[in-house]
Amino acid sequence: MKYLIGLMIFMLAQIASAAECRVNGGEWVNPAGHGFNVYVEVAANTSLGKILLDGYTMDCRHGMPSSSSPYQHVVTYPEAVRLSPNYSSLEGGLSVNGSAYYPIPVRGGILLSVQRNEPYMSVPGRPYLNIATTPGSYIKIDSGTLIATITLGIRPFTFWGAEREISTIVNVFARNSLNLSPSTCTINNNNPLDVDFGPVDPVVVGETPHSSPNLKIVTLNYTCPSPGIFSGIEVSWRGTASSFNSSALATSNANLATTMTRGTSVVPVGGSFRTSISNSSGRDSVAFSLIRKPGSFPAGGPFTGSATLVLSAP
Repeated sequence: MKYLIGLMIFMLAQIASAAECRVNGGEWVNPAGHGFNVYVEVAANTSLGKILLDGYTMDCRHGMPSSSSPYQHVVTYPEAVRLSPNYSSLEGGLSVNGSAYYPIPVRGGILLSVQRNEPYMSVPGRPYLNIATTPGSYIKIDSGTLIATITLGIRPFTFWGAEREISTIVNVFARNSLNLSPSTCTINNNNPLDVDFGPVDPVVVGETPHSSPNLKIVTLNYTCPSPGIFSGIEVSWRGTASSFNSSALATSNANLATTMTRGTSVVPVGGSFRTSISNSSGRDSVAFSLIRKPGSFPAGGPFTGSATLVLSAP
């Protein structure tokens, strides 16, 4: 009987060490004490209201003979998804097959895959982040940073009922950057800014913003639909730069352009300035100035120009 018990212990040890996993079709390795690093494209899915941290494959297999009636479960450990400290203020969880969403703290025992006599089975669990207002912050993910860690348990079985749970982790890194305003905060309620310089005397139009008498002060009001947001923000000015002044916005009159100034600093086209939102609101004043090409005498008649102000996380 002692020999039989010794033999059974040996067989169970072989069963317990049979599990192997791989990511992205790579080398099969024993997951016991072995973590996996994966890189994902980070993109917002506005229809779902989520950022799905997907874009990789993970497979596991038990490698046991069919004569032992084997099967293997891959399940979640308690608190299966942990966000890295950089993103711990965000909300999210675990997505399974793109249809079931388990919020943090993700419970243990969620069955992700079952392998019987198949060569291997894919493990479908993927972390996600919510695109919902998170008081105090925006969603800003930097390329190359660790976003989340998934902790999994692998349980091989045979007809003996043998089971030994093996734990492994999957570290999810960002392949790209994402800068997202999750709460749809707006500038002036998304209404167009109409800067009308009125009648302009070509003779007196200045050649620099600080020398131009054609100046309009505009107030930018930042508002968020949900209360409790305290965050730094960045306001970008996007448009086509003038051919004679790369910091100014081109207009339909080749000899005229418009600059934007905050305080004493010109914000160049394609540039930005930083400010903040306190309890879901904020305000800044900017000056738009009309300037002319040095040495030119602009032709008379109406002219137009257009640009976009974009609010984002810094």
